[in-house]
Parts: sequence; C-alpha cells; structure tokens
Amino acid sequence: MTNFSRSRTRKFLYQYLYAKTFNLVENESFRDSFFNWIFSSEIDETYLSEMQKNIAEKEVFYIYVIEKFFPKFNVVDMDLAFLLPSIIALSEIFSYFEELPIKVIINESVEISKSYWTDSSRKMVNWLLDSVNKNIASLEQEYKEFDFTKPYKSIFVK
Repeated sequence: MTNFSRSRTRKFLYQYLYAKTFNLVENESFRDSFFNWIFSSEIDETYLSEMQKNIAEKEVFYIYVIEKFFPKFNVVDMDLAFLLPSIIALSEIFSYFEELPIKVIINESVEISKSYWTDSSRKMVNWLLDSVNKNIASLEQEYKEFDFTKPYKSIFVK
C-alpha cells in the first residue's frame, strides 16, 4: 500500500494554484519544471486531480463565500497567501465534507497559510473557515442552489 501525504499534496496544490494566478499552467508542465517528479511518490494523485478539477469548476462559489464573509475587500486584490489556502479548504469542505472533519481542514489550511506568509494571513484564514463552519448548513444549501454558469470574478488565468 502506498502512503500518500495529503499535507504534501495540499502544499503542491497551493504552489500550483499560485502559479496559475499568473500564467496559464498545465499540471504536467508545472510538475516537470518545478518538481522534476522528485515528490511524485508522496503526492496523492487522485486527490490532487479531483481538487484541481473541483477548484476550476467551483471557484465562483468559493470566491462568493469569501466575499460574503469579507464584504469590504475586493477578492481580486486580496493576498494569495490568504486566498489560496481558503479556496483549497472550501473545496475540501464542500467536496470531502463526510470524509474529512472540518476542524482538520481548517488546521491544514492554517498551516499552509503559515508556511507561505505571515500571522495575519493565518488569522484571516482561521476566521473565515471558522465562520464557514458556524454557517455550514446555510452555505450547503446555497452551494446546492448556486448558479455555477454565471460569470463571476476569478483569480486564475484562464
């Protein structure tokens, strides 16, 4: 049995999404240029693929949730060290809710945020995800009813 590291996979996903905010990035070429496949045995390929697809398809909802809890901020201008861990966590919350406890998702996202930025980013991520956790029932309903086809803000280069 192969032992995958979701933690390492989340960090890889963070770095991939970070690069994708600046350039049109393909997963294969990113790996080749950045990791040269050194870490491939430690990355959960299935989880990574599902998360990349989910974030691409559902980003509009995750941006909506962030704006809902931070209405005075323009998401496009927010720091990526806050946005990316938050988007990864929101994707996990709404896709892996039954598999992963929300507290684990929050802790992992805070750790990613601490790895790539400052204490204020960690606090913002923690506050946002704690707020999501407290409002999960209403957000799940909004998720079910959300129109994913309407144009909305994006932080990724398409």
